[in-house]
Amino acid sequence: MEFPSRKNHHQNIFMKSLFFILFCTAFSFNAYSQTLPTIRLRCSSSFSDNSPLWVVVFKNKSYILNDSCSTMINPNTIEKVEVLKDAAATAIYGVRAANGIIVVTMKNADSKKEFNRLKPYLEKG
Repeated sequence: MEFPSRKNHHQNIFMKSLFFILFCTAFSFNAYSQTLPTIRLRCSSSFSDNSPLWVVVFKNKSYILNDSCSTMINPNTIEKVEVLKDAAATAIYGVRAANGIIVVTMKNADSKKEFNRLKPYLEKG
């Protein structure tokens, strides 16, 4: 009967430990990317009474988005977001903009598919 040498035993423990560390490290890289970014709008009173006007800008054209569909925008396709609350907003869009305007500018290159998905909820602004 042959006994394993002490050197092989230590190498075996080292290899098992190394494998365990690599295994844990490989799975920890994916631990933080499990959710997609979301857009949340917080208002002090009911959403339908004081909701702002949502304007989507795609290829330098403005479209008005139904406020009930504002959460449908994919955040990865947004280039910038502007919030207009002053008289200039009301001058451009009238009474509908009395509670402010949220202007969402979409990226030109990647957003064609997203724009087509939102098209039924948009009206020309």
